[in-house]
Amino acid sequence: MFRGFRWQLIALILAIAVFLAGAIFRLSRQTSRPRPVAPTLTVVLPDDETEEVTGEARPVATAVTAPATKTVPSSDTSPTYREGLVGAVRRLNPLFAHLNPVDHDISRLIFEGLFATNEYGEAVPRLAEQLVISSDGIEYVIRLRADLRWQDGTAFSADDVVYTMSLLSDPEYARISPVGEFWSTVETQKLGDHLLRFRLAQPLSSFPHLLTIGILPEHVLRGTTISQLAQHPFNLSPIGTGPYQLAELRLGVGKAISAVELARSPLYIERLESQGSHHLTRLSFHLFPDIEVALAAYTSGAVNALANVAHRDRLLTLPNSRVFTQVDSSVVMLVFNWKEAAFAERRLRQALSLSLDLPELVRTHLGAAVTYADSPYTPGSSVYLPQAFWHTYDLVQARALLDAAGIFAAEAVDTATDADAAEADSIGASFSLLIEDTRPLRNLADDIVTQWGQLGFEVQIDAVGADDLTNRLSTGRFQTAIVSMRIGGDFDLYRYWHPAQYGNGRNYGAASDHAVAELIEKARREIYGSRRAALYQQLQDAFAEQAIALPLYYPLYTLVVSDQIEGLQLGYLASPADRFRGIGDWRIANPAS
Repeated sequence: MFRGFRWQLIALILAIAVFLAGAIFRLSRQTSRPRPVAPTLTVVLPDDETEEVTGEARPVATAVTAPATKTVPSSDTSPTYREGLVGAVRRLNPLFAHLNPVDHDISRLIFEGLFATNEYGEAVPRLAEQLVISSDGIEYVIRLRADLRWQDGTAFSADDVVYTMSLLSDPEYARISPVGEFWSTVETQKLGDHLLRFRLAQPLSSFPHLLTIGILPEHVLRGTTISQLAQHPFNLSPIGTGPYQLAELRLGVGKAISAVELARSPLYIERLESQGSHHLTRLSFHLFPDIEVALAAYTSGAVNALANVAHRDRLLTLPNSRVFTQVDSSVVMLVFNWKEAAFAERRLRQALSLSLDLPELVRTHLGAAVTYADSPYTPGSSVYLPQAFWHTYDLVQARALLDAAGIFAAEAVDTATDADAAEADSIGASFSLLIEDTRPLRNLADDIVTQWGQLGFEVQIDAVGADDLTNRLSTGRFQTAIVSMRIGGDFDLYRYWHPAQYGNGRNYGAASDHAVAELIEKARREIYGSRRAALYQQLQDAFAEQAIALPLYYPLYTLVVSDQIEGLQLGYLASPADRFRGIGDWRIANPAS
């Protein structure tokens, strides 16, 4: 009865045979392919006592599972970069790293963001491959690199980004991060395995800078909430996509972590752009309780690098060393409280600026630790435009401005009419200067007060503790104040100088200038880099012309290394961890000597 279907039966049998052969072949390949297995990690205890740890990690330093795949064996004799850090390790996790400088430095080497900050402070692709921005600046479509793997061998995909963004947008995250509120307004949509779309509530040209935050592996943390992640074992057994992976935790007295050992990631150096780089196969971060112990470790040779752990004058005198210096991405400003009628007057602000010999004041009281400021942006960034006004010392012009504004100097009040004297008092013949109570700032403030006294002003210094300073600033209880402002990699000055940020932002002095506010708004909406750069330059011109506040100085960041370490360069530092931007070129010369 099947005679008429003979050829169909033969074809069916052959198809079944081919299918079974293929299935058997695939199964044999899967069973023979080596699967990534978490290797045993040796946690080194004091006095050569060791403990081998395997299996699932607990959230304590003595039980940590190392990242999977190839690791450098403990017998490796390659030269090691050994840096001393002051502080403790808490969570090697990019979402919590902003809470602890030590975590931030080490995490940057393990994890990568969709973007990274280059040597000019610009955001450039890292895990991202391509970016397309809608004409209204609301939608960002990002194509991810398809050739990347996590340090345990799993492929990197859009699922990892979507998961990380879900943690950032969790309301709980806003309690510990100043950018948490922003992330709650961002919609993230997966369009494909390596394609994503972000939708913002309003245009923000600096959005790529926010995407420099490290991405977490969804396959490892699936289902973990931000609250759970804070206590998760992953924080001491991280798996990233970066150039280095966790190899070992060394424990000191009381089983506290005394050193973190990182090994070069074999998957990272397989990337086409990484081949022939990252000559340092091991990095060792030694943790010290204070500056003195760290300096002693360096001078004894226990570590061969120190990063900004002490006053720069002390670091400059260390023997057999190379010193690398860059401006930190922050500026210390003298802020006026515009709610006081006196300081809403532009000519008064200009006069107070012109009466200060800032380069000399900064040099005298802060020495080599800082350099005087001449812009609300920091040198080295692509938008920095120095303004001569900030370091111009001209008492004659300052007095002329006060006269034009009808502001009397103290010595002139005695000869003025009663009405004139009353007017002088009402516009600020005397006021206070709020500062943090430290010796360098006190000395600097003393000379600022002295030089303002040349205009006839009587100024009282109000020195308070750090916590009290923060409270006074946030509630607007000051007349003038010295404030540190971190610029970072985000050149958007909205949070500091836009009128809408008074009270719920960092516009502590309620600065309100229409031209400056308009330029800030235009710049944060402009998606084209060249146009945005022009707006930033106009913004700096207007900032100086209106004397919105007085830039005082930029802190300096100093990296000291043994003279055997070569290839170091410091570009723009959006954060101290950016010192590792060029670590692929670092090497140790003559390690055996």
